[in-house]
Amino acid sequence: MSVNESLARNCYHPTAKAHIHLHDSLGEEQISLLIKICPAGLFTQDVAGKVNVHFQGCLECGCCRLVAGPDTLADWHYPPSGAGLTLRFG
Repeated sequence: MSVNESLARNCYHPTAKAHIHLHDSLGEEQISLLIKICPAGLFTQDVAGKVNVHFQGCLECGCCRLVAGPDTLADWHYPPSGAGLTLRFG
C-alpha cells in the first residue's frame, strides 16, 4: 500500500458533545488567560461577557488546564474519538 493510499484511510470523526466544560464563576483573569494561551483559539468572549468554547478544534495540548489553573475547568476528558484521528490499516 502506498503512503497516499494509507493517508486516504485516515478519518476524522468530530463529536457533537463538548469534552471541555468551564466553571460558571470564572474571574476576568482566568478568562483572559484562556483566551491568550490556547494555541487553537478555542475560547472567545462575546459582548455580554459569556465565554464560548469551540471544542471541536481542540488540539488536546492541555494548556488550558496547566496555565489557567485547576479551578478553571469543571470537566475535561479526551473526546470519544481520542485525539480526533482514527487510523485504519489494511
